[in-house]
Amino acid sequence: MKIVGSSESVTGKVCFVKLDGNLIKTDVATFNTDAVTLEKVLDFLAELGYDYAVIEDFENIGRDSGIKNGVEWESLKSLVEKVKRSKGSERCGAIGIFVGFVRGISRGKKVEKLEYEKYEELYEEKLKEIENKLKSNPGIVEVKIYHRDGVLKPGEDIIYVVVMGEHRKNVWKPLEESMELVKKELPIWKKEVFTDRAIWAHDYER
Repeated sequence: MKIVGSSESVTGKVCFVKLDGNLIKTDVATFNTDAVTLEKVLDFLAELGYDYAVIEDFENIGRDSGIKNGVEWESLKSLVEKVKRSKGSERCGAIGIFVGFVRGISRGKKVEKLEYEKYEELYEEKLKEIENKLKSNPGIVEVKIYHRDGVLKPGEDIIYVVVMGEHRKNVWKPLEESMELVKKELPIWKKEVFTDRAIWAHDYER
C-alpha cells in the first residue's frame, strides 16, 4: 500500500484517512489516538488490501509522525499474504519470518528513536537483487523484504523478511543469510538518537 497526500490523483483500491482531534477517521473505521497510532491504522488498512492510503493534511501529519509521502507501507500480515499469492505457492508448505525491531537500550544507553534514510536511486534495485539471491536457494519459491524508514521508536518494527519454500528445511538457510546481505548491500543508513547524543551507525546493527 502506498501512502500519499490528498492532493494526489490515484487509481486502485483507495482508503481516505483524516486526523480529527484525537480521532483517526478512515472510510472503514474510526480510531482513537489514545488507543492506537497512525502506524497501527496503516497496518490495518494494508491488511485489508488497499492500494493507497490517502492522508488529508499529509504535510502536518507526516511531519509529526515521520511518515513520508509516497512510501510503500506493509504490515507483517499483508506481506505474508502477498507471498502466499505468489506464482508457485501451490507447491509450498513453509514460510519463515524474521522481524527486526527497535531495541530500548543500545550501547548501554537508553534509545529515544532511530532514524533511517534510504538512498532512493539504488534502494529498490538492490532490494530486488538481495531477494533474488535468496530465491536462488534450493526449494525457495518467493522472498519479500520490507524495511521501514523515517523515525522509529523503541518497540516498533524495522524490517520484515518473509521466505516461502517447498519444505520447512528449505527456509532456514536463506532466512539466516538475509540479514547479512541486508547489512552488507542495502543502501540504508541508521542514526541512533539517545537521551544525550545522536550517532550515525557505521556498522548496520539490529
